Amino acid sequence: MIRTALIASAAIFSLAACGSGDEGPSGSASDAPATPAAKASAPKDLGTLVKSGFGQNDEYVWVSAVVHNNSTYVGQTVTVNFNVLDAAGKLLKSESQLESFSQPESDHIVGTQVTLAPGEKVAKVEATIDVQAEGTFSDKPFPKLPVSKVVITKSEYGGQQASFELSNPTAEALKDVRLAIACTDKAGTIVGGGSEFPELVPASGKIKIDASVITSGTPVDCAVYTGSLGDSDADETTASTAPAAPTGTAEASFKTWVDQFEKKDWEAQYATLVSAQRDVVSEKEYLACRASEEVPNLKWSKVLSVTDAGTITIPGTQAKLPATKVSAQVTTSGMNVPVDAHMLVEDGQWKWSMTQENIDGCGH
Repeated sequence: MIRTALIASAAIFSLAACGSGDEGPSGSASDAPATPAAKASAPKDLGTLVKSGFGQNDEYVWVSAVVHNNSTYVGQTVTVNFNVLDAAGKLLKSESQLESFSQPESDHIVGTQVTLAPGEKVAKVEATIDVQAEGTFSDKPFPKLPVSKVVITKSEYGGQQASFELSNPTAEALKDVRLAIACTDKAGTIVGGGSEFPELVPASGKIKIDASVITSGTPVDCAVYTGSLGDSDADETTASTAPAAPTGTAEASFKTWVDQFEKKDWEAQYATLVSAQRDVVSEKEYLACRASEEVPNLKWSKVLSVTDAGTITIPGTQAKLPATKVSAQVTTSGMNVPVDAHMLVEDGQWKWSMTQENIDGCGH
């Protein structure tokens, strides 16, 4: 039986069992969060943790850290671990994010989303960093891209949205750009953030960015860090081996998947199943599994955040693909339910994957 259809990062959301719990208390966790603690375990000659913080909206928390590259070179691997605690000091959850320094002697924003149980409220985030001098990332500095003033508005999916223009002053088009956003209050305390991954910024041009952000209350300002997930078009060495940029966005692809689930369009879903799993589960087997179970009514509500998940191993196979984590809210049985999905890039398209449990239940 296919009880789940997507890989979840924190907890598996059962699409056929409706067992995820209902939506937590509405509104922000706090309009004035306590100043977060900051710890630095990495040698100061490599990187320094400048500050960290969080924003919360219901059970969704965005944790951010500002990390300074103390070196004159780039490419170092940067890992930030975030411990999320409540007012009593209880550790609610830990989450880590792996990035790289892509600009020398500069501040870098590193952040990710944490999903808590309904009703849990964050009071403090403790961040710890580790910087490795020899990473697997490019040693070519990524150009600093000018950003216009950030405007905070209501997003079409609900929640808040950070809107701004991103310019490319170079003569080369830039692909695989990573934008990390940290929002602050009047005191300069980090009160939330988000991320965005534009596919292409044209040479000597600009694009409009509308990024969903998770915040505690309404921030007075948001800073945007521009980095890279890969290399620009100018790097001829990697241009021929780089994977094709996917069409559309990860969140739009996930919304399509949910819409197909609502319509019970299983053929269309199978068409975008990652190829490595199509070799394990045939279309006939997949359709038979869906026909043999009772599935809930599912309706898309809104996207909550989008973050880079790095390269992951596809369940039931040895294949690995780059993934983007999409956190969204869906409605089922009158409840608003959170779901975290990994959308995968393959042959220039966004794909999805089944869990190991589903592979075992439906594979040949």
